[in-house]
Amino acid sequence: MEISYSELRTKEVVNLQNGARMGRLIDLIIDTNGKNVLGIVVPGAHKFFKAAEDIFIPWCNISKIGSDTILVSLDMASLTGVTKSAEMNIGDGAEQEEPHNDYL
Repeated sequence: MEISYSELRTKEVVNLQNGARMGRLIDLIIDTNGKNVLGIVVPGAHKFFKAAEDIFIPWCNISKIGSDTILVSLDMASLTGVTKSAEMNIGDGAEQEEPHNDYL
């Protein structure tokens, strides 16, 4: 199956674990060495007076890409937020920060 980034961005991401709508895809993380897709990024939950961190969903957690939705299976209790590639140790080898579990 071939699909463009532009097409992926139009799809709603839905979690099969709890039925939650997670928003639309905002980024795609690619391993430049192996040329593999590592996962997708969706917007994080908004909290009062606190900036929301984006949610990284590993490619292995994507169950199905449909015509208008992307179904993922994600345990919200073990969720970590990711906003920058440096936090994922991709690219420049920066130190990884402790994960924040703010999504419940």
